[in-house]
Amino acid sequence: MNNILKLLVLMMPVLLAFSVNAKNYKLATNTPADSPAGELLEDFANNVKEKTDGRVAIKIYWSGALGEQEQYMPQIQNGVIGFGLLSSAALESVDSAFGVLNLPYMFRTLEEYGKTLNSDYIQNDFFPRTKNYNIEILGYLSNGFRSFYTTKPIKQFSDLKGLKLRTIATNTYINMLELFGAVPVPIPFTEVYTAMQQGMVDGAEGSLAGLWEMKYGEVVKYGVRTEQTRLTDFIVVNTDLIDGFKPDDARIVRNEMKKASILSLDKVDRVHGESEKKAVENMGAIITDIDKTPFINAVKPIYEQSLKNETQKPVLESIFALQDRKL
Repeated sequence: MNNILKLLVLMMPVLLAFSVNAKNYKLATNTPADSPAGELLEDFANNVKEKTDGRVAIKIYWSGALGEQEQYMPQIQNGVIGFGLLSSAALESVDSAFGVLNLPYMFRTLEEYGKTLNSDYIQNDFFPRTKNYNIEILGYLSNGFRSFYTTKPIKQFSDLKGLKLRTIATNTYINMLELFGAVPVPIPFTEVYTAMQQGMVDGAEGSLAGLWEMKYGEVVKYGVRTEQTRLTDFIVVNTDLIDGFKPDDARIVRNEMKKASILSLDKVDRVHGESEKKAVENMGAIITDIDKTPFINAVKPIYEQSLKNETQKPVLESIFALQDRKL
């Protein structure tokens, strides 16, 4: 017993030093813990805590526990919340340049998406824009292609006409649905299930994996693979916070998120594919392919508008150059 007491006395200064240096930082997200993004975030937080010897301990608040993105984004900017997940749609609300990432059919394949997001232009020229708003982008989490799930089958482009469909509350997404002939209904992510269940909307646009992962297949049965956008989730940090970290700790945080970004590319598509299969086999969901040509042609006016926007034009031109595409 005496030896144990002596050991505790000797360890006390170390324990006290650890408790003084260790601090918990909040990370706000509206995603659930059991989603692909949730698993990557959990690994990110664990790796950061381990490699900083507990000096940077990140506590994740799941499923909108700290509010929707538009509610907690200002709190990240003013430092009340340290970290957060913000979609390209949320960032579009403060910087229209991010609207280019949300343009329909901007990304046609996973390879094209990865090449663009990992490019020097995006990483070193585009991402730093957010520092003007006291936010630093640490990395991205690929969120898969977005399509439509509805209460009735969509067999052709014209079948969308007049349907009330939930979408994200940004000009890009709202304009897109209007050009598709649908009626856009902006609803918070956490309220989508209830809105479809109660008949407030005829469906929604989002990842078809949501039929299983978010249990949307309980209230809608049809999915159509239009793959019009690939919404990107960004993991961000308050700039004052990370600038105040020890240099080694800041480097660890940035590096761990970059690793998560790369992992997200294949992980999300693989897991989403498995979720779609489960929705079909276990929930009776019916997922079909469709000719995308009418959808691509319908959104050409959005690109014309983007080219007239002084903020968006250089971004659009740079990304098309990366993709070897012509405007």
